Amino acid sequence: MRKSGVPALILALLAGGGAMTATPAGAAAPEEITVYVDPDAPAAAARTRSGLTAGDAVASFEEAERILRSKGATKARILTPGGTYYPGKEINWSYDPPGGDLTFAAVPGTGKVVFDGSRMTSDSPAEGNRAAAASGYYMTITSANSNITVSGRTIQRYTNGGIRIRGRSGDRVNNVTIKGNTFKYLGNKHSSGGIGYGGVHITSSSTVKITGNKFYYLENSSDPGAIHGVYLANATNSSVISGNRFGYVSGDPIRTRNNSKNNTVSGNKFWRAGTYAIFSDWRFGRETCGRGNVFKNNTVGRTSYYGKKFGSGQQGRIKPIKLLLWGHDAPANANLGGCSPAPVKSGGGNRYVTSRPW
Repeated sequence: MRKSGVPALILALLAGGGAMTATPAGAAAPEEITVYVDPDAPAAAARTRSGLTAGDAVASFEEAERILRSKGATKARILTPGGTYYPGKEINWSYDPPGGDLTFAAVPGTGKVVFDGSRMTSDSPAEGNRAAAASGYYMTITSANSNITVSGRTIQRYTNGGIRIRGRSGDRVNNVTIKGNTFKYLGNKHSSGGIGYGGVHITSSSTVKITGNKFYYLENSSDPGAIHGVYLANATNSSVISGNRFGYVSGDPIRTRNNSKNNTVSGNKFWRAGTYAIFSDWRFGRETCGRGNVFKNNTVGRTSYYGKKFGSGQQGRIKPIKLLLWGHDAPANANLGGCSPAPVKSGGGNRYVTSRPW
């Protein structure tokens, strides 16, 4: 019989003055912290509030981030009570503990949470008694090391867009989930101060999940084709866009750009959306074609935002407009194509409808 070496190891450790520490069979999961953010809470008293109960909520997400940093929290819920809020500036979230799990949601049972960007202000000269509107997003996420979920809120009247997931080359953002939100009245048709780009605008990121959201009235008066429901740019890869609704989007509702790969768009519904396509891949200058992007099992209204029929209609210098399209630089028939293999492919199961599918 083979002898165990464990007793000998123990004796050797004891003889040498070593110590053995017992390790639990299962390490305890990190405790979840809940931080409450009520933008109507008194801002002057922010530093005296714990943020750990609804009655002692802090007034800003900046304060919530400070609390989480001070506690070294890796698992947290950041909850906001129901109500309509008018922030003066966008949320810039950067707290990213390695392996963290952070969820932004509503306080249960308190009703709808609405963030309205129509009162964001800039340093531009005032117009009469009203400050000039500022461009911006509701929220920018630059956290690279944590799983982040944003759910259950209405985001409206921001000029640039709703949520900006801003990774960079060498500092990518991964594993963000955007679910169950409503994005509406975004773009410079609804708020002055810049150009709208997307309900969710993503760069240099991977494995983003965008599920069960509503994207309505995303429109630019100036540069109408620049705003998208979901905009995936600069090597944004392996993301999923599923179960969403897109209605009245002046630009192509799904846009990939510059080497964005292996993204899947499935089970969504589209109505009166798109300038040239429902899903387009576009590049500028020396940018690179995407590849491996799939469009499948979607329901699509027969006509674009402008009422032109997909497959036969003309918009500007592109005829016909199509369900799937790719090209470069100025939108024109002469600039279509140029990618091999095709950056966007149909995975089957897509169908046209002639009445709104919701």
